[in-house]
Amino acid sequence: MASNLILKKILANINEYFLVFLALIIIFGAGIYYLYALNWLGVILSLVLSVAGFVALVLGLSKKQELPAETYKLGSWKNYIYLLIYLFLAGASFHYLLASQSTKALISPWQVTSGRFFIAYLLSSAVLIFILSRKNIDAGYKIILLSLHYFLSFSVAIIVYKIGYGFDPFIHQATMSLIDSKGLVLPKPPYYLGEYSLIIIFHKISGLSIYLLNKFLVPLLAALFLPLAAYRFLKRADAEAGDNHSLSEFLTVLFLLALTFSPFIVTTPQNLTYLFLILTIFVGLAGQSAWIVLILALSTTAIHPLSGLPALAWSAYLFLHEYQDRITKLTRQTITALIFIANALALPFALFISGGGNLKQLNHDLSFLITPFKNLFTSLGAAGREDWLSNALYFLANNYNLLLILIIFASLIYFYTSSRRATRSWRENGLILINSSLIIAYILSSQIRFHDLINYEQNSYASRILVIILLFFLPFVIEALNRLIKKIITLDLLSRIIWLAFGVALLSAALYLSYPRFDKYFNSRGYSTGQNDLAAVNLIASEASKPYIVLANQQVSAAALDQLGFDHYYETSSGPIYFYPIPTGGLLYQYYLAMVYQSPNRATMKEAMTLAGVNESYLVVNKYWFQSDRVIGLAKLTADSYQSINNDIYIFKYKR
Repeated sequence: MASNLILKKILANINEYFLVFLALIIIFGAGIYYLYALNWLGVILSLVLSVAGFVALVLGLSKKQELPAETYKLGSWKNYIYLLIYLFLAGASFHYLLASQSTKALISPWQVTSGRFFIAYLLSSAVLIFILSRKNIDAGYKIILLSLHYFLSFSVAIIVYKIGYGFDPFIHQATMSLIDSKGLVLPKPPYYLGEYSLIIIFHKISGLSIYLLNKFLVPLLAALFLPLAAYRFLKRADAEAGDNHSLSEFLTVLFLLALTFSPFIVTTPQNLTYLFLILTIFVGLAGQSAWIVLILALSTTAIHPLSGLPALAWSAYLFLHEYQDRITKLTRQTITALIFIANALALPFALFISGGGNLKQLNHDLSFLITPFKNLFTSLGAAGREDWLSNALYFLANNYNLLLILIIFASLIYFYTSSRRATRSWRENGLILINSSLIIAYILSSQIRFHDLINYEQNSYASRILVIILLFFLPFVIEALNRLIKKIITLDLLSRIIWLAFGVALLSAALYLSYPRFDKYFNSRGYSTGQNDLAAVNLIASEASKPYIVLANQQVSAAALDQLGFDHYYETSSGPIYFYPIPTGGLLYQYYLAMVYQSPNRATMKEAMTLAGVNESYLVVNKYWFQSDRVIGLAKLTADSYQSINNDIYIFKYKR
């Protein structure tokens, strides 16, 4: 009988339990890989430990906590019609994306996406708002539709870019392919392992390709888990405030998309760890067991410690409150202070060690500290003199940072002046505690330099702390948005219609701004990897006398990672280098920049060949590159031979 009740509980809350199980796979998979390998034995050990941990957790919590399971009823027959209308419009949106798939080198997905997609997306958003407003449709169906709409919003890049989007996913995919074939890759850094283990384990047990899993992981998991986690948090907050009006909660979850959502459109360890950090925060605020929060925090840490360490501090704070009756007030205050100090110092210490642990690497320069704050205000102002729609869109984009800061401050003021906070402010106080310590962590981290990063990326790690701070402030924004929507619901019909039109416009604007753009106002500049890049890599590989090196831009290097893998290194006096440039301070990339920005001469190429210890090299120039005609013309005079692919990419061969 007890086992049947536990099974019913799991089935009724399958989303939460699936999340916990994934988190356990991440934790044990990362641990097994770090200590051993992820061959078949490692995969089996990871799964056995994950299942055992899951069973122990479910049995341990079965008598302590009841999760509020959602029900699934559609009410009247009219609701079936509304549901079908939404599914038709959402399906049309996916159809237009699939019809826009491209293997070209693109700056933005909007270059090839039909304008009909935006019309279908806008209409589907409006119909979804209407469905969420229907009181006789149960929460379960509303959450499913919200997840579908989230996935539609997050999937533009993974659908339109047929080969792949960005550079980092190609690096991680190549690394995972190498781990899949060999069981491990040395050295084993204490980060990224959570994502690697999750994808490799699912790849081995399901047969799905690493490419497919790596492409869909973050957009799919974000769509699956974020809506329910945010809804559960709002439901708990409203219940504690004596307000059980759930309509605003569903609408609030939908309009979270209006904040933009770039981290969830592509799979990288950093984006995955942001997702798990948000889930850790929401699950803690929803009042679930501190043990579940700890598991999510550990999985966040296994993916990337930069987000995991603050997640662990949040988990420690929740444990302290859950067991506060067992300790004295002085002990509780002491532990709270220790959490603050540890969270303020953990990230700077970890970054200092990973940067080499040398005191000489410290900046002692406040410019690295204030640059991100200066960047908040460099693009303020009106948009320009184009059409009214573009002007409105880029007024929002140009002032986004300032608007976000103002929203956060307004949300904080609202919460701490509201009578609602009296019964539940301890959780929000915990968020403030974590963020206060993270501000100190940011100040300290901004003074650390990394010898293996080029200058413009020196503050990238410290800047991520600012993102983490924003994520810990997100619950305040959500609560303020929830209260605003509650007030809008009470207005007259005309006012509600005006707000509806404004809200749908915001959702569409956020969709457009969350992806790379190429229009009269903005140029994202970075091209995607195209079919011609793949062809260039394969052509060189088929004709070259090995060993050889190639000087090319990062998207051609991404194509090399995709086609040839990571197992192509040369030992040099400066350490091992990949035979294509890796643009994070790599030596070959510096030679490539010299060839295309200065002059493509033989002397520079000879230095690159001497570094790698090879006698054959290639220069690849894409026609879209800055001053490509000049570079191509000069390279024709210095290279031993050359050829082009569809007059789009030129390949120059050099020999010593």
